Amino acid sequence: MFDEQMAKIDERPDNFGVMKDASSHAKYKGPCGDTAEVWLRIDGGKIRKATYMSDGCGYSNACCSAAAKLSEGMTPDEAKNMTQGAILARVGPVSADHEHCALLAATVVQMAVFDYLENPVQKSFKQKLIHFF
Repeated sequence: MFDEQMAKIDERPDNFGVMKDASSHAKYKGPCGDTAEVWLRIDGGKIRKATYMSDGCGYSNACCSAAAKLSEGMTPDEAKNMTQGAILARVGPVSADHEHCALLAATVVQMAVFDYLENPVQKSFKQKLIHFF
């Protein structure tokens, strides 16, 4: 069963939702059937903001939320090496039958980073605004 922290994350997870001005995006369906999506805004060589959506269980949401939070402030090279273990350490105790949720979260973050590295955004968000106005 969920402890209070897991129930809170499942109710109102951090960084949940679509990011319209993202630098990169990835979507991945894990072997368990849960799907996770991650959006990253990368500016100045760092991940400035990360959001996610998941149709999975509370553990899946907790792991995706933790992965998004963990990636913020990282360089793309650091984030592409995110591991299941790092996410599990951040989330806290997860039952063995749900540890795969952390692997799902790490994989989708890595995929979003590789999307950025393959298709880097040439202008920062600020530069886009200056150009727009």
